[in-house]
Amino acid sequence: MVKILDRYVFKEALKTLILSLLTFLTLFGIVDFVSHIDLIMKAGFSKGVLFVTGRLPLYTVRVLPIAVLISTMATLSRFSSTNELTVVRALGISVYRFSLPLFVLALITSLFSLYVQDSLLPKGLKVAQAITGESKQKKELKGVWFQDKRGDFVFIWLFNLHKREGKWTSLIKVKNFQPIARIDAERVKYLGEGMWQFDGVLKRNLLRFSTEKLPYLKLRLGVDTKDLKLSEANPQTSGLIKLFITIKRLKKIGYNTTEMEVEFYSKLALALFPIVVTAIGIPFGVYNPRNRKGYTIIITSIIIVVMWVTTAFFLSLGKSGVLPPLYAAFAPVMLFGALGLFLLGRVEA
Repeated sequence: MVKILDRYVFKEALKTLILSLLTFLTLFGIVDFVSHIDLIMKAGFSKGVLFVTGRLPLYTVRVLPIAVLISTMATLSRFSSTNELTVVRALGISVYRFSLPLFVLALITSLFSLYVQDSLLPKGLKVAQAITGESKQKKELKGVWFQDKRGDFVFIWLFNLHKREGKWTSLIKVKNFQPIARIDAERVKYLGEGMWQFDGVLKRNLLRFSTEKLPYLKLRLGVDTKDLKLSEANPQTSGLIKLFITIKRLKKIGYNTTEMEVEFYSKLALALFPIVVTAIGIPFGVYNPRNRKGYTIIITSIIIVVMWVTTAFFLSLGKSGVLPPLYAAFAPVMLFGALGLFLLGRVEA
């Protein structure tokens, strides 16, 4: 009997979740299409549809917590209004046990969010950027990371595509996966045919612990400026694994990765919000007076607005260096998770 009840609750919640998600994605897609109508008129209708489609994964991860919250509250409100929940409790099944399928659905949604962020989101945003031509119109690239033809790692903090020069550059020579030398330069300039000139050079031998200062140094890296556009470290268009590897590499050469770390941890924290909002939504769904739909909409709106404002506040503190990136990203999850546990504890009271 319990297994049949679990499947019943899960299916009802899943139907509401899919309906809510599709509604939000359709709404965001229409708004995005209209707001970029000038771009779509120039690029053509087919590319315009591709542009909107490429941005859908971004909207998906953002509205998943909202859809899960609506699904949780609407499902329990419906069971409460039809007295099904009262019958179940009379049979000795607690609200906690009755709500277990909702947490299972939230867990699946969290895993789906991680998959979208790591796989679909980077590909979708790159497609959208290719259509808008953002990569071609850019004058400067920030946080460029690539490997030269010898396998050494090169990082350029800021590079001007028009002038073909940049500043704050590091080159790490590697042998057998171990750094053996490091070259830091104040400026770097592309001379053509894969040749680069480093100015204001500090050359360090990591095996002999020796240093050498040079006015300039020319190296054939075998990389063109066109290749740099594909190497820009953009946290938004990077998957979780790629972003994690980039942070580790930049830390090894001594660069500040605070903003990237905040972005990385915030992606992980965002995937946990479906579970958090499920814990918050269960008590409100159980005690929905007379199954009023307006009640669900109002409570959902208040919770989501407070949640996103709190999240944005902590992320800003993390990016400014006031809070550690890990704490700044997960503090909202812990705060609202604690609120959810508190409310759950009072369901059977």
